[in-house]
Amino acid sequence: MSPSVAVVGGGFGGVGTAALLRREGYEDVTVFEKADRVGGVWQRNTYPGAACDVPSHLYEFSFAPNRWSRRFAPQEEIQAYIEGVARRFGVDGKIRTGTEVTSAEWGEGSRRWRLETSAGRHEAEILVTACGQLSVPQTPPIVGLADFDGPVFHTADWDHGVELTGKRVAVIGTGCSAIQVVPAIQPQVAQVDIYQRSAGWTLPKSDFAYPEGVKRLLSRPRLRRLDRAANFTFHELAALALTRRGPLLKAFQQLGRLQIHAAIKDPELRRRVTPADEFGCKRIMLTDEWYPTLTEPNVELVSERIETVTANGIRDASGIERPADLIVLATGFASHDFVAPMEIVGAGGRSLTEEWAEVPRAYLGSSVPGFPNMFLLYGPNTNGGSGSVIYTLEAGIGHLLAALRELDRADADRIEVRPEAAAAFDRELREALAETVWHSGCTSWYVDANGNDPSQWPWLWSQYRRRTARLDPGAYALDGSVPELVEVGAP
Repeated sequence: MSPSVAVVGGGFGGVGTAALLRREGYEDVTVFEKADRVGGVWQRNTYPGAACDVPSHLYEFSFAPNRWSRRFAPQEEIQAYIEGVARRFGVDGKIRTGTEVTSAEWGEGSRRWRLETSAGRHEAEILVTACGQLSVPQTPPIVGLADFDGPVFHTADWDHGVELTGKRVAVIGTGCSAIQVVPAIQPQVAQVDIYQRSAGWTLPKSDFAYPEGVKRLLSRPRLRRLDRAANFTFHELAALALTRRGPLLKAFQQLGRLQIHAAIKDPELRRRVTPADEFGCKRIMLTDEWYPTLTEPNVELVSERIETVTANGIRDASGIERPADLIVLATGFASHDFVAPMEIVGAGGRSLTEEWAEVPRAYLGSSVPGFPNMFLLYGPNTNGGSGSVIYTLEAGIGHLLAALRELDRADADRIEVRPEAAAAFDRELREALAETVWHSGCTSWYVDANGNDPSQWPWLWSQYRRRTARLDPGAYALDGSVPELVEVGAP
């Protein structure tokens, strides 16, 4: 009899898990999503200009290809795709929206996870967390922010009831959300002041709507797979550059510098938008519109530190106060809180918060010693400076399926990664991370205040797929047994 599975999170990870579990014959699956609809970051991030920065045919499940309208899909289209996958694979009825999981506790006697949710208690033999790394908006401790008289909201909580036309807008941050939202609102606002802490490297996005002829061509499965393979190869080259820091990385940096010089002629503005960090140390941003927008007469880039927010605007460290009608926080997410605010308690009463007190660690980003029958999706060290999170999620789901097959083969009801296997992987991981560009000296959301990196995968993504496609002998214990090598077919 197949085990019951509880999945926390209804984004790409949760929907994909439910779909592939059902395809393999697992029917006792429940997905919990705290929002009123599935979609994860894509149902929440509805700010003007919101779109993917990974090519559409790579930002989809390999088992659920889609006919996209353009090379980089906008938010609305991605949201519709996720909902469509849930319907197509018949798992929409397994998803409980509007239901938040507040805690999960392992019962050694029952060999089950007990979940406390906003709709009551639920028990399952397998727990899968698909909470995402970019799901909790981060508001920096800016002095005086609570004293501002106008609207203040994060890009992830965009207030569509606020009229922008003719308003003076302050945007705090120059990361991936800012470079999308500023060009989108610039034509309709009176003024937009952008407060930059540090500049980030960009590359041309080369986005465009697919002409009808191209859509017809891409409707052919072979050509669509070819486009996906070409995009994957490019991103693997970028991953190679970021992790090996060779000549290819210098070539990417030169391309980023050429993009700045082509769009900005003012030497002072050009200086302020040119990063001092090594290319890729912070998240690389793809854009065709950011630099041209900065040259518009109603746009000002402020690189002075914010001193305080006043009732009517923002005063920078030079003493200049710029009035604002509203403030937009493009300040990112609490990226290292992989399951927060959910509390997870494993074997022996030890919480995951305690286990991760120093830095979040997980074997292949998926399993943690002391937390049996639990698998993480998009867990620690499964992010990258290039590539598609959807590809990574599929690999993680494949690892879950391998574990479930092994439970069935061994007629076991408990599987847990061995501490020595997790420790060996972590040593290998940290050694590799030290050689990557992410540890070349910049400040980014990849690395915490103590220099720990709980986010990045320091190898190629094809290597992640290979390593998660099987259970290595000796890595997991099943009631004290050692599993044989188990291969996973490509989904």
